[in-house]
Amino acid sequence: MKILAFSGSNSRTSINQELIKYSTQFLNVPVDIIDLRDYELPMFSIEEEQQNGHSNVLMSLYNTVIGYDAYIIAIPEHNGNFPAFFKNVLDWLTRVERSFFRGKPILLLNASPGPNGGKSVLSIAEKSFPFFDGKVIDTFSLPQFGSFITDKKINIEQTEIIIKINDSIEKFEQSLKFEYAKA
Repeated sequence: MKILAFSGSNSRTSINQELIKYSTQFLNVPVDIIDLRDYELPMFSIEEEQQNGHSNVLMSLYNTVIGYDAYIIAIPEHNGNFPAFFKNVLDWLTRVERSFFRGKPILLLNASPGPNGGKSVLSIAEKSFPFFDGKVIDTFSLPQFGSFITDKKINIEQTEIIIKINDSIEKFEQSLKFEYAKA
């Protein structure tokens, strides 16, 4: 079972990338973490695609994504929606194959500096990822991210938050066992 984890952020100091690193340590299976910033894509447009086609960078990202059995994706919230960076990645991937998630399990995460905890973007992702044949298993939101940082590392001591992240990871791992048993 191969799991791919990444953040939908293009920030070098992404709190969502930090949440990916933090949450994946609780999994009982290996996880590969990538940085989408390593796959520089132009802003999608029909004209761009017609003039330049699918770049080697896009095809490398696409082949990376489809080579995995499950995904953990932390999506930042920009004005209640996907960041333009992440939306652009989705737009390009769907031009190669609309159903690029291929029915595989997805755990969605969000870290937010505010009290809402990215609930809007997680809701949008839950509704839109099935259009890409993604199977959203669960979501986890960490609001007020800054309050969980000690010595530049995530330090969660609140029992209810630890229980929630462990529950989300357990649901995700159970879905992997089910998917693996089917194969």
